[in-house]
Amino acid sequence: MSGTPAREPYEQLLELAHQELEFARQGRYDALADIRARREAIIDGLPATPPPEARSTIELALLTQERVTIELLRGREQMLLALRRIALARQVARGYQRSIARRTRPTRIDTSA
Repeated sequence: MSGTPAREPYEQLLELAHQELEFARQGRYDALADIRARREAIIDGLPATPPPEARSTIELALLTQERVTIELLRGREQMLLALRRIALARQVARGYQRSIARRTRPTRIDTSA
């Protein structure tokens, strides 16, 4: 990145947002915790008021974070659908199990005659 020293931490935040977006798209959620820790460390060192020359970088970082949120929501929906399919498959399997159990019960033979 070729920004000024004042813009450098904001460019680092933007780069982290791009990495986070890529990991979210790939479903690599375990890698997001490291990015979060790195982002928080950068944010802790930022001045209370950002320099004007960092405005466009901050805006891009915010937009990228919104895309990350969208990808995470998409991943969440996919996970919920997968869990629902598993629950339905278990329900069907239990139904088959009961059906087989009924068919394989020993029949009573009337020996009273």
